[in-house]
Amino acid sequence: MVAAAVVLLASVAPLSAAEAALRASLAERYPSVTRWEIKPFIEDMPATSEAKVVLLGPRSAVKVGRRVYWYSVAGFAQVVSAARGLAPGQALEPRDGQLSESNVLAAANCEPLTDPTALNGKRTRKTLRANEIVCASAIEPRPLIARGEEITVRYVSSNVVLTINGVAQHDGAAGDSLLVLNPRSHDLFRAVVTGAREVTIHE
Repeated sequence: MVAAAVVLLASVAPLSAAEAALRASLAERYPSVTRWEIKPFIEDMPATSEAKVVLLGPRSAVKVGRRVYWYSVAGFAQVVSAARGLAPGQALEPRDGQLSESNVLAAANCEPLTDPTALNGKRTRKTLRANEIVCASAIEPRPLIARGEEITVRYVSSNVVLTINGVAQHDGAAGDSLLVLNPRSHDLFRAVVTGAREVTIHE
């Protein structure tokens, strides 16, 4: 995202004017950041009090006079990071995340989570390394039944109710017809999702 901010400070040094403009734009774009590390690539600037921000991110650019000057930028905030390595499709709980100070600008196109409780009822969409920032795009709602997990299968007839274990072959929401594997016989059969980790076969 390109932002623009202009600072006209006749009594302030050009470098201070440029950095003030950059900091104002960064604060508006990243309101959760509590600590900035901003380093100019080149210290020498022309004598002018006008500074216009033309690019924001880990590499930010400020136009001073007719030239563009670049800055290395890191912005730190308390966000959720993975407490351990997490595989794709893994069911999540709040304990799978931890609050830590991280450079949020290092994760491109990331809306970081700010509360570990946001992981409740979710699962990973991709691999997350330990201490990696957890972006909103990296998780999704967990279905009642997830592919590959062990589930309870209830067989219901007019005279009897039997319960066995099975392994879901697909994700399933309430009411879905789901393919299930019997881990003992290796037979496949269909059952209807009736609850969390539960399917039912009606005779």
